[in-house]
Amino acid sequence: MLKTLFTGIITNQFMLKGNEYKVFRRSKKVFCLVTTWCYCAVVFAQSDSLSSVETAKNDTTSLAEVSVLGYSATQLANRQAYNVVAIDAKRFHNTTSDIARVLDRTPGARLRETGGVGSDFDLSINGFSGKRIRYFLDGVPMDNFGPSFQINNIPVNLAERIEVYKGVVPVWLGSDALGGAVNIITDKRMKNYIDASYSYGSFNTHRTNINAAITSKNGFTVQLNAFQNYSDNNYKVTVDAADIRTGKYYPNSVLKRFHDQYHNETAITKIGFVDKAWADQLLVGMTLGQYYKEIQTGAQLSTVYGAWHARGNIIMPTLKYQKKDLFTEGLNVTVNANYNLGKEQNIDTVHARFGWLGDTVVYRGKGGEQWYSHYVYRNNTANASATATYRINDKQFLALNNVYSHFNRKGDNLVAPNERQYRVPQKTNKNILGLSYQYTIADKWSATLFGKYTTQTAKTTLITTVPGNALDTIYTDVDADRNKLGYGIAATYFVKPHFQVKASYEKTNRMPESEDIFGDVINKEANWEIRPESSDNLNIGLNYTHSFARHHRVYVSATRIYYYAKDFIYNAFNNVENKIIARNLLQVSNTGLESEIRYAYKDMLSIGANMTSQNIRDRQKYRDDLPVDAQIKSDTYKERIPNIPYLFGNADASIFLKNVFDKADRLSIGYNILYVHAFYLYWAKDGAAETKRVIPRQRAQDVHITYALKGGKYNLSLECKNLTNNRLYDNFSLQKPGRAYYVKWRYFIYK
Repeated sequence: MLKTLFTGIITNQFMLKGNEYKVFRRSKKVFCLVTTWCYCAVVFAQSDSLSSVETAKNDTTSLAEVSVLGYSATQLANRQAYNVVAIDAKRFHNTTSDIARVLDRTPGARLRETGGVGSDFDLSINGFSGKRIRYFLDGVPMDNFGPSFQINNIPVNLAERIEVYKGVVPVWLGSDALGGAVNIITDKRMKNYIDASYSYGSFNTHRTNINAAITSKNGFTVQLNAFQNYSDNNYKVTVDAADIRTGKYYPNSVLKRFHDQYHNETAITKIGFVDKAWADQLLVGMTLGQYYKEIQTGAQLSTVYGAWHARGNIIMPTLKYQKKDLFTEGLNVTVNANYNLGKEQNIDTVHARFGWLGDTVVYRGKGGEQWYSHYVYRNNTANASATATYRINDKQFLALNNVYSHFNRKGDNLVAPNERQYRVPQKTNKNILGLSYQYTIADKWSATLFGKYTTQTAKTTLITTVPGNALDTIYTDVDADRNKLGYGIAATYFVKPHFQVKASYEKTNRMPESEDIFGDVINKEANWEIRPESSDNLNIGLNYTHSFARHHRVYVSATRIYYYAKDFIYNAFNNVENKIIARNLLQVSNTGLESEIRYAYKDMLSIGANMTSQNIRDRQKYRDDLPVDAQIKSDTYKERIPNIPYLFGNADASIFLKNVFDKADRLSIGYNILYVHAFYLYWAKDGAAETKRVIPRQRAQDVHITYALKGGKYNLSLECKNLTNNRLYDNFSLQKPGRAYYVKWRYFIYK
């Protein structure tokens, strides 16, 4: 919906809420071109009643008083030609949600976690998951931020809005994302503010968040974003337990997790200048963080540990330079660089075995619950990106982006210093170059053509033990050099101002991740033979907004998705089912549908629901493990890919009441339900129906109540998650927390 942004005298160039507006005369209308960083959109001012146009002495055009109607930044993002959902994160600032929880309510997105706070997670968008989905912070790739800074431990208060691109990803984000991207956008408009919060809840969970900035009149600024998470994660699970001393079996035992503590602390500091003639932003910074994570189980709940743990830190200097109209009007440039000097440790040195019943067996010997090791390694990663955009005129727009990343893992096993396998080189270099051209006709239609060229080199040493002779080991230095070309188009047409049709297509490629190639030294094996994957992605969508009876609004959207991927990379159990390993499926397709409907009355009531259906199938007709001339049909041809949710959705309702107990106060009550249909762990055709492993159907319900005082300066929230205390599983056997309660205090002030 359009809303009034400004009423008053405007010139041909003015600032409004941090955005620059340029006015173009078009017959009886005045079009205002709103330039946001890296993408543009058009809004307009109603000006039919204008009687004159005056020219000021400074040669700027001054218009009579008008009301400028336009769209918020979130609305502008949603009106792009891409299949994108922009989320107003401010709506969640009084909740205990992290970024991942907010994304889990988005149409087409499904968050899968292995446990509680700090657990491993996987976000899928339209069936794509893992590293096919890329994450950005203000357009900066987060690939090298490390475990201390992930979307399931970043508080939502860090973000002003979150943009979720599905399938086709804009060039200016600079990534080899195969299936989508998430861009977390912080609020850069507030120059002086404090946003501080603390929450406490079940399982001894503590979360603290502080965002603050101070800016002087001459543009000198200091910015801080800091947060911490802590939880014992000692929730109850239902497990088939056995006494490891006697061997006695206790099926369906309800027991507490006892070795699952997690905590992380992160601080992002930036110092520099803003709004200067030579730079809109010039910031140098440092990101410091650490984490500690106890490992309770392996890939299944039956595999239990009692001492194995991991820890690590992040030490990352950063640089950002941004300038609009550099050298010439319309040329905008952004440069970002960072280097992670952090260190990780995987510690498994105990001489004992632990059971779910609290039983422990101490033994002599090599030790280790999985593999005797104290592996210390550095995943040193560098990232440098540069984006240049040029507005040729009010219709044409160019964008050029280049992103370079470097990965270098160095490690050693402190309890086995002579084992060379821990010291082999593990290096990758990747470069992504992208170019796009956009043509826009006012508020009617827009089309963007783009291309991407991706290169990757990798290097390591393969260690092979000769069969029958464990002492005879062969070391082979290997390297790989890959390059791929991608391209696409995105277009949108507004049938009416509030009825949008959009379509996008991309031929995209993704290089294997470092973890796919080298493993992660904890739960994932290495696979040097893994191949790059590619995909043809197509999205066709409709968005419609309708207002009636003055205060009622309805929003409806539907998107048809299709992709055909080759060399599809997926995680499977290894041969002994205690770790996962990345593998390739030659051909995979997905045809799906996502839809959303939402109703609002004034600013008092909001009700909405979304549903996603996806049909991901194996399209490899013949077995690839046999000679080409064998031509034996694959048993899984046209079968649904296992271990991926294919039907899920959300529904929510919120009530907002103003001036309940005092002036400028606000009371809100919200409810959300998540539904995920059951799906198989392995191929549906394998095994008898009664013995197939199934991730069961999920229904998770959350409620919250928030009371805000003094216009949002003081805020208190109460939440209950998993209200009905259902047994929830995102992954086979790995049970998530039951019913949990949380309280959050928040203080917010700005000027």
